[in-house]
Amino acid sequence: PSGLTITAGSSSNMNRFRVRSDRGYFQAETDGGGAFSGTVNVSSSTAGTYVMQNTRAELSLNPADVTVNVGDGGSTPPPTEPPPPTGGGGGTADYTIYIESGIVSLTASPDSGNGATTIPIWGYTDVSGSNSGFPGPILESVEGGSFTVEVVNNLNRDHNFVIQGITSDNTAISPGGSRIYTVNTPDAGVFRYSDTLDNDVNRAVGMFGALVVRTADGSQRAWANGPAYDQERTWVINDLDRPRWTDVALGGGNVNTGVYRPNYFFMNGQNGFAGMGDPNSTLEGNVGDTFLVRIVNAGQFDQSLHFHSNHFQVLSRGGNRESSPPWQDTINVKANSTAMVLYQLNQPGHYPMHVHTAQMETGNGVYLNGTATMIIAH
Repeated sequence: PSGLTITAGSSSNMNRFRVRSDRGYFQAETDGGGAFSGTVNVSSSTAGTYVMQNTRAELSLNPADVTVNVGDGGSTPPPTEPPPPTGGGGGTADYTIYIESGIVSLTASPDSGNGATTIPIWGYTDVSGSNSGFPGPILESVEGGSFTVEVVNNLNRDHNFVIQGITSDNTAISPGGSRIYTVNTPDAGVFRYSDTLDNDVNRAVGMFGALVVRTADGSQRAWANGPAYDQERTWVINDLDRPRWTDVALGGGNVNTGVYRPNYFFMNGQNGFAGMGDPNSTLEGNVGDTFLVRIVNAGQFDQSLHFHSNHFQVLSRGGNRESSPPWQDTINVKANSTAMVLYQLNQPGHYPMHVHTAQMETGNGVYLNGTATMIIAH
């Protein structure tokens, strides 16, 4: 049907629920157990049929596809859009990201029962007024493509938004202000975006995320005519020095940037056993499946990631492609850099992916509450 209007309505037990009719998808994410629900509002200026299809394995819907028969629109006007939030967010950009305060929650180690806590942070989110977490929402583009992103600062101090290796505008966004960026993406790969102000303090307390750039033809290759893959994962890893950096910065104090001793370590905002059960992190599939793993180290320390069960090929480091991808079982991802690896499931079983630094496997000294996930082959 023409004149289609699609908006997200109310939802429950979800940590993200949004509709992007301009980009052709709706997204629902939940961390909680049990039932969840969401309402999608659909209207049109002409009669017709609209089909919503579930195309991602992370979420099972029943029924998988939903067909909506839309009336002629003469009697029921389309839903009224809510007013834009303070500081911008008017919806003219491809993406709108809000700078907010928030928390990350650490689960307890099932071995000891210790380690559960919450940590206040600053971060990027795609829901205005919500508690942010980290990493920020994944941005997506294609080789030779471009997109716009509006960044709205809902905090009470200056922040900014820079995509490493792609954008150079590091202008501060004042409290209550916003800024729209046009981003050109010539090459496929993975890139980190972050707040670069205050000597990396803002990035270190949670203000970072990933940009994924895929092939323009939609093929499942690392880049045009590059190595092929069956599944993909994006890992954003980071570390926090809570007592000396995070708590001081969020409390309005001046951080002594000469001393950084991290005591928390994360993958995709998860710690320890939570990361080992996170479907967005685990490499789970059938024997023979090949994964493209895009890695962003948004932290201050290098992390050496060790894969069990099989070796992998290193496709790129720091944005530089390997002409002859080496085979390794451990990759040292430098702080503030990226990497891409190709990993194939070669035998059935459950295997760990962990860090080759014992401290980074802990959360404030509690094992196993640091950077970790699982490799699961069926």
